[in-house]
Amino acid sequence: MNSKHTLLIIDDEPSICKILEHFLKKDFNVVIKHDGSEGMLWLEEGNETDLIIADLNMPNLSGKEFLKVTKASNLYSDIPVIILSGSDESSERVQCLNLGADDFMLKPFNPLEVQAKINAILRRSRRN
Repeated sequence: MNSKHTLLIIDDEPSICKILEHFLKKDFNVVIKHDGSEGMLWLEEGNETDLIIADLNMPNLSGKEFLKVTKASNLYSDIPVIILSGSDESSERVQCLNLGADDFMLKPFNPLEVQAKINAILRRSRRN
């Protein structure tokens, strides 16, 4: 039995996906999707994830739209989501957090900080 947590990473920038996968694959099962609708499709196929990292600005289904859809769904509303964004726009951050994001990180990010935040969120969600 694999006790690793599964992370779903959704970002249309291959370099970001590569960095995250490189740093996180040791401790997590990492699944990469390149836009929000691909990520949704993967979830709808019955795949399970412990945490989602989604880019704010992606084609087909933006991070914000993705958040709205997952948080409105009975199946996915309890999956923690970290939003990544290249924009330091406070209103965007507030909107995402209000839509149910668990955290918001700016690009470029320190992968170790991403990992620390993932671990903190997973610790919290296991307590509930």
